Amino acid sequence: MKVFFDTIVIAACWVFVLDVSGFWETFSSAVKGWMTKGMVRTPFSLRPFSCSLCMTFWSGLLYLAVTGHFTLYGIAAVCLASYLTPTLADGLLLLRDLMGRLFNALNR
Repeated sequence: MKVFFDTIVIAACWVFVLDVSGFWETFSSAVKGWMTKGMVRTPFSLRPFSCSLCMTFWSGLLYLAVTGHFTLYGIAAVCLASYLTPTLADGLLLLRDLMGRLFNALNR
């Protein structure tokens, strides 16, 4: 059970970094601008590094290998956590919106 919760935390971290915070768009725009000498500024996709599902899957497998939990149950937990990344992104955005409304209500 600990493996599943750990993979969910890994997934939440990747979702925040890649989907919610906007870090990847800023970073990829800077790299592309540097590579093209500033001629193109649109972000590019560099899989698996731009995909929260991919990063959750590969870092989850690495986590399983390092901790010694590389079993069928562990692989299934990683796959389920990877599959849930869009739902986690929606949940994080909902949490942000609810906290914003709460703080706005408290400031009135």
